[in-house]
Amino acid sequence: MVAEGDFTGKAENYSKYRPAYPIEIIRLLKEKYGFNKDMVIADIGCGTGILARLFLENGNPVICVDPNEDMLAVAKKILSSYSNVSFVVGKAESTHLNDHSVNVITAGQAFHWFDMDRAKREFRRILKAPNMVVLIWNDRDVRDPFTQQYEELVREFSKGYHGTGSTAIPAERIYSFFDYDYDYYQMDNFQALDLDGLIGRYLSNSYSLQESDPRYREAISRLEDLFKTNQKDGKIVLKYTTKVFIGRLI
Repeated sequence: MVAEGDFTGKAENYSKYRPAYPIEIIRLLKEKYGFNKDMVIADIGCGTGILARLFLENGNPVICVDPNEDMLAVAKKILSSYSNVSFVVGKAESTHLNDHSVNVITAGQAFHWFDMDRAKREFRRILKAPNMVVLIWNDRDVRDPFTQQYEELVREFSKGYHGTGSTAIPAERIYSFFDYDYDYYQMDNFQALDLDGLIGRYLSNSYSLQESDPRYREAISRLEDLFKTNQKDGKIVLKYTTKVFIGRLI
């Protein structure tokens, strides 16, 4: 899984400026998979709790697992009003959870950081019926002209960027993770952001330039220009396709 330092110092921006996940995901799980609020969720690579909140709002007990203590500290603050949440410093490959202690494992944008084989073994160890794994992420929808321009800027100014969400994962890895037996869904999603939000969205990424980088100021200036050219009523809209992969690990 991702080294803890990759997001250190980025937790506040991450919590404020990453897109949320559509409530339709909960309805989908209830209608097609018998999902209910009594099922215990382990949200692996929980970050600042963006995905966990979706399930906490449904009433589920959620265990938030992440290797980065900065991220967990923000998650604890943001989710402090929920009584059914707990927090564990752990990784996808070593969660420190008890055998057969959770019904559903969720993972958002963190999945592409996992060591697939080791995570799969660990997930099987901690899962119990219905042994469900739900992978969810937001891919930028580059069919939208503004989102395409933002994507191009990110590629130009970000070190080690190889795509986001499912675009960073070869399809074969997802197929094999689920032993070629899973369901796939997608839905539209978006973020409306002001200028601070657009800059914060970029800075929330593990691959964003640090302020000490000689190209940092140029990157921010380009983001400002992009915003000014495309804003309407002080906002721009980033569009996403939310992708949902649902399978079981027995």
